[in-house]
Amino acid sequence: MRHTVEQIKKDSRFQLLDKLHYDDILEFATEYVRKRTRSMFFYLALTILFFILQWSAFLYGIFANGMNTVSLLKQFLYGLIISLTIVIPFHELIHALVYLLLGARKIRFGAVLKHFAFYAVADDFVANRNAFIFLALSPFVIVSGLNLAGFIFVHGYASYTYISVLFFHATMCAGDFALLSYFEFHRDKELYTFDDVGKKTSYFYYKKPEASE
Repeated sequence: MRHTVEQIKKDSRFQLLDKLHYDDILEFATEYVRKRTRSMFFYLALTILFFILQWSAFLYGIFANGMNTVSLLKQFLYGLIISLTIVIPFHELIHALVYLLLGARKIRFGAVLKHFAFYAVADDFVANRNAFIFLALSPFVIVSGLNLAGFIFVHGYASYTYISVLFFHATMCAGDFALLSYFEFHRDKELYTFDDVGKKTSYFYYKKPEASE
């Protein structure tokens, strides 16, 4: 059963748990990145793995394949530039497409420039826990998979650009995983979330246990 914003706001079975203004995303993310949840363990482990993979590949290229150090470092720089200019909008586009798959229609894009944070949200669309997990993980999985494939199947110096994008994009997914950590931290509750784009605020409600179906 898909709930609506009006239903959740008016139904006494639903209780407001938190609300997050977009300008406060950095403080929110910092709080839940620090939680000892499986989501954060998974995220940190993969980010470290990507970092090790990146620099192991660079060192292997230099010492085993005799590749030029400066040229390899240029691929590192190219990976950073591509991540900041192409991958960020692609990441948010994936969020938007997943929203469409879930049934949302009023999708909006925006940014909190003081935190260099970008977002794609669906106005007045209610997502439950499973929908949100799908929404949050999709860009990480798709972008990581594409860049791993590029590193494996593209030959020469260009392959190192892919491995750099893999790492830099992972570092940019901290906000998504912080939200997953939030849902996991409140795993004892039946959570629902929606956005009011006009107020630039995300709302998190839970269904009271005695009211759960």
